[in-house]
Amino acid sequence: MASVKSLRYPKKSHRKHVVLPKHSAEFAEFFGIMIGDGGVNNPWQAKITVNAVADRGYSEYIVKLCRRLFGIKPSSHKRSDTKALDIHLNSVTIVDFLISEGLRRGNKLAQGLDIPNWILAKPLFRAACVRGLVDTDGCLYVHNHIVAGRRYRNLGLCFSSRSPLLLNQVARAFEESGLLPHIDRRGQNVYLYRADSVIRYLKIFGSSNDRIHAVYKKWKGARAV
Repeated sequence: MASVKSLRYPKKSHRKHVVLPKHSAEFAEFFGIMIGDGGVNNPWQAKITVNAVADRGYSEYIVKLCRRLFGIKPSSHKRSDTKALDIHLNSVTIVDFLISEGLRRGNKLAQGLDIPNWILAKPLFRAACVRGLVDTDGCLYVHNHIVAGRRYRNLGLCFSSRSPLLLNQVARAFEESGLLPHIDRRGQNVYLYRADSVIRYLKIFGSSNDRIHAVYKKWKGARAV
């Protein structure tokens, strides 16, 4: 752990002290989560929004990850009008730290959303960050199609982003790991179409989201029948 600091505005947080982590694979994964489903819209709070139903288990993982990294338990709030679950890290110190490490404040897309250089410089950090990105803004899917009267179930992966730079960074990380990424014509999605590429992705990058593993297990189980 790097350091423990007092908050400038202690009333804005439910903790008096926070821990600022050193660069690590866990911190890089957290950064990927923040780039994907996170945001900083005020000086004292970082927020991550996930699906309260599909990502229920994953939200618990994020809370535990935050506790390990920053030494405080984030608050969680389910929006009554939607299926969204907000996870809040209430700390001016944490917000300032995340901004200094490369996170964007406000409209992150308009400011050039990308993976910071400290993550790109190390393969272990890069893989962890991509895992966080795909776990939030990506999915596994099963495509059913029929050829010559025979049904095939193909496994695929899709990562979506409206940032061309971020999309190309993820595609490059896939290529450097021996995968075969395809960016669609709109430039908003990068796909892994081949099942062997998806399986290799899971071996190299992994996933902390049960939603990802559930699709893979369902596809694998159907093939075994």
